[in-house]
Amino acid sequence: MKMKALLLPAAIMVMFATSPVIFTHAGVAAPGSRAEAWQAKLNLTDAQKAKMKEIRESSKKQIDALLTPEQRTQKEQARQQRKKPNLNLTADQKAKMKEIRQNTKTQMQALLTPEQQQQWKQMREQKRQSQ
Repeated sequence: MKMKALLLPAAIMVMFATSPVIFTHAGVAAPGSRAEAWQAKLNLTDAQKAKMKEIRESSKKQIDALLTPEQRTQKEQARQQRKKPNLNLTADQKAKMKEIRQNTKTQMQALLTPEQQQQWKQMREQKRQSQ
């Protein structure tokens, strides 16, 4: 059970870090995207949205840097097909990705107000219950 509780926040961070969502230069999510819905529910300020985008982009770059060229190609192909990639990650890659995801989560949570943090927690709980 503890492992499930840790995996969901990590999965959410990976989703935001590697999702095919298109962002505008202002840091606002594309209309109708999952990120836009998430941002709206949390009522993020423009500054928070911009910083979240920065964090996601940094995380994506760090994760991509861990991957071999073949793994990056597989990841891109899977993303285009909207499928989950099977990257055959090494234990070292998995450990480093876990560290990146945890760091990303920590940075994102630090941007949120206490009320937004509570709302995020509720959203995660609702997601967990629906699975």
